[in-house]
Amino acid sequence: YLMVLSWSDAVVDIREQYPLTPIERSIEIAEKLNVKHAHLDNVPVTATTDFMITIETDEGLKDIVRTVKPPSDLTPRTIELFQIEKNFFEEQGIDWGIILSTHLPMNLVKNVEWMYEGKFLESRAGLDKEVVDHISEALLQLLIKDNGQTAIQKLCQQADKQLGLEVGSSMFIVKHQLSNKRWHTDMMNQQIRMSNPLIITGGKK
Repeated sequence: YLMVLSWSDAVVDIREQYPLTPIERSIEIAEKLNVKHAHLDNVPVTATTDFMITIETDEGLKDIVRTVKPPSDLTPRTIELFQIEKNFFEEQGIDWGIILSTHLPMNLVKNVEWMYEGKFLESRAGLDKEVVDHISEALLQLLIKDNGQTAIQKLCQQADKQLGLEVGSSMFIVKHQLSNKRWHTDMMNQQIRMSNPLIITGGKK
């Protein structure tokens, strides 16, 4: 789910394991619901929710809360704890909801994971914005001309040789351009694999 959030243009901020504080309020809600509060050795502990997310809407910035679970984890006790969470945030006017792991768009998740290392140029020695800008157009034309005929790994190896780049540089640039949405491909209906061709559907003009 973190990969899904990181891909969304609407998401401004993501805070993981967000605490339900003050703990006194969640204890009060638990007592009102007649539900045992989260505890350790019978001592109440501060509960956390998976994600506090700030999103940009037409009305401005808005916080929402989402917790992620596989259906098999939705035990009666888990649902009791979720009821405390739901009440805690909704009384603050914050939208709360459950995301089932089985409903996640796994192609998107895997694709974002695959390209994530390329998001920041600082993670690749020898490459900076000037170099990437100079090389990316030639690399893009090579990808477009290939039109999905050659495995992306092989094509990038060829590009490294043709462009005089350190091995792996072209693949990093592909990941960088895709992760920063300067180039586009089908993220939802296919999983990008280095052993398969990559269809680029558009590049930033």
